Amino acid sequence: MTKARHFSKKEAINFGFKIAKKNILFFLSIFVVWAMVTFITSGIQSSLNLNKQFFLSFIFSLLMWVVNSIIAMGIINICLEFVDGKKPNLKDIFYTKKLFNFILASIIRSVIIIVGFILFIIPGIIFSIKLQYSEYLIVDKQLDAVSSIKKSWEMTKGIKWNLFLFAILLGLINVLGILAFLVGLLITVPLTFVANAYVYRKLLS
Repeated sequence: MTKARHFSKKEAINFGFKIAKKNILFFLSIFVVWAMVTFITSGIQSSLNLNKQFFLSFIFSLLMWVVNSIIAMGIINICLEFVDGKKPNLKDIFYTKKLFNFILASIIRSVIIIVGFILFIIPGIIFSIKLQYSEYLIVDKQLDAVSSIKKSWEMTKGIKWNLFLFAILLGLINVLGILAFLVGLLITVPLTFVANAYVYRKLLS
């Protein structure tokens, strides 16, 4: 039988806070890059819709999905580098290795979670918790989509409720960030990403 992993919520949050506070300008730069990409692509799609270029708009939506996936992979990679004691660069936000597997795993994971929510909500919550590290495994270990989902399911065995409480804590921390005139999100959002990467590393080890 697989032995259940363990992690400290306090340790993960403290680590995330330390990294977020120390690298606030770096994370602000990441936000600016993401915002610029979103603004430009949204503007182009709005223009296509206004001109009734619906087929091109659909194709461009798929392209936006791919770009957002690349950035999502980059953020995961950056957070893992911080956890590993490395100093990431801004260019690391654009990460393309195993992109197809990342997108495929996201689709499979989303379908499983949706089915779970249809089955009286609670299974959906459980599935989302147990499969949350599939994308980390693709970026970190270069696994294929199916293997990453299986591995995420295995490494969260026996600790799903601890992970659930951890997610609630992070949610409350971000609520505090919103209450701090939204400025607090400059700390709480990076804290959340880094803390999750920290827990991933603990469970993997």
